[in-house]
Amino acid sequence: MERTEAALKADSGIFSGRVSNKLHSITVPDPDFHDFDKDRSEECFAPKQIWALYDEDDGMPRLYCLIREVVSVKPFKILITYLSSKTDAEFGSMNWISYGFTKSCGHFRAWNSDTIDKVNVFSHLLRGQKAGRGGCVRIFPRCGEIWAVYRHWSTEWTRSTPDDVRHSYEMVEVLDNYSEDQGVCIAPLIKLSGFKTVYQRDERQDAIKWVPRPEMFRFSHQVPSWSLDGKASNLPDNCWDLDPAATPDELLQAKG
Repeated sequence: MERTEAALKADSGIFSGRVSNKLHSITVPDPDFHDFDKDRSEECFAPKQIWALYDEDDGMPRLYCLIREVVSVKPFKILITYLSSKTDAEFGSMNWISYGFTKSCGHFRAWNSDTIDKVNVFSHLLRGQKAGRGGCVRIFPRCGEIWAVYRHWSTEWTRSTPDDVRHSYEMVEVLDNYSEDQGVCIAPLIKLSGFKTVYQRDERQDAIKWVPRPEMFRFSHQVPSWSLDGKASNLPDNCWDLDPAATPDELLQAKG
């Protein structure tokens, strides 16, 4: 199973370049149950869809694009427009974009266009998301989705924040849709012993918490997931198989 880190980077909120010819393919472990590659095969793409792409920071799917046209399936060739943002004002006054961090939720707009001929730069389809007038898109964590959050996130993060602090994550399940008044309700996920990619919701009542609007940059990226309820024997309720291509390396080691 492979993911390709696209040489894309946010520059003041707008992509400064196109997908480079110097793409880096990374082999990741196979998932424990679900074949996530089937969900991003060449046949899955259609006009007006919104997809997430892997970035060049640590290869996680924090970038978005709008599919304009499927030129051909085999060989794979599609026309896309990248979605980006000039501002992070919808979440308060933190200078997230100007400090060089990638914004993965909030308000986005269609910017530069490109032609893509490599399917493994794409992570997943954003289901239920559509572009509005002028190519405007609102992307927020939705109920039932799994997201990675920055474990040590702080409003004090700057360009000098060490990589080992920035690239430490935990997985959460979104329990309620985003609202400007309350933010997002989440529950932590706990990795199941003996598996690489299976997680279970932390059922402790005090584990559930709200991420308020000013802290929405705590969300790193959505992780494609597959509910295992009723699909696998000998597993507890509320278990998920997570896509290893969107799971940070530190979390991929099988728990003994």
